[in-house]
Amino acid sequence: MRERAFTLAEMVVVVLVLAIAAAIVIGGIGTTKDAQAISAARVLASDVELARNLAVTTQAPHTVLFSSDRQAYKVVANYTGGGYALATAVEHPVRGDERFEVRLASLNGMGSVVVGTVSFGGQTYVTFDAEGDPSNGGSVTLRSGGTEMVISVEALTGAVSVARSAE
Repeated sequence: MRERAFTLAEMVVVVLVLAIAAAIVIGGIGTTKDAQAISAARVLASDVELARNLAVTTQAPHTVLFSSDRQAYKVVANYTGGGYALATAVEHPVRGDERFEVRLASLNGMGSVVVGTVSFGGQTYVTFDAEGDPSNGGSVTLRSGGTEMVISVEALTGAVSVARSAE
């Protein structure tokens, strides 16, 4: 009776297949900075959507105001203009003891994300009225590593979307 075993050729084929599979998986993961840009874009999109919902539920205009200098944004009720520092953010709906201001560097694991272009009809903010309609359509660009993400607000519908920028 002979014992069965794998041949050297079979072992080489298995190792080669595993190496190819690992290369495909690792290549598709991207860098940590890329993941930071994607995560920050999703957080921002949900916060813009939340500002829109606050405008509808409170029947008062709510604005998402951006500051490229501070790498931050805040949600403000009844915004009448003026600089970023002068506007007071609303209370955060989940963390009621905090103001609704987000500094990208303070988000867990998103310290390398940078606010790029912000343009809503030439303004650095978008205001949603009591019906959830935006003052202007436009977009915000976030960058980290080699990834650039664009968060857009549609002018007619107020729909918020996230997409990777075509480079």
